Amino acid sequence: NRITRKPKKFDLDKQEITQKYDMLVFFSPSGIESLYKNFPKFQQNGTKIAVYGNTTATAVENAGLRIDVRAPQPEFPSMTMAIEKFVKEGIKSK
Repeated sequence: NRITRKPKKFDLDKQEITQKYDMLVFFSPSGIESLYKNFPKFQQNGTKIAVYGNTTATAVENAGLRIDVRAPQPEFPSMTMAIEKFVKEGIKSK
């Protein structure tokens, strides 16, 4: 017997994306396209943005957004390591 479930639909309010999420993480340029397709009036304000890879970084910069976390880096080859560094530096500066 197989149990199936209907996928849960997420309806994010237009403001919810910047009010509920501290950071948005993008792994491809299509993620940026999707952001603006779903939230055409998105403004970064205080929302942090993390990117993986040069083409994703270029897409973010072309969209006029600020990059707060960038991976891979020689000392941080993974996104989790880069975000961990960002968080630790933020805690130190408080």
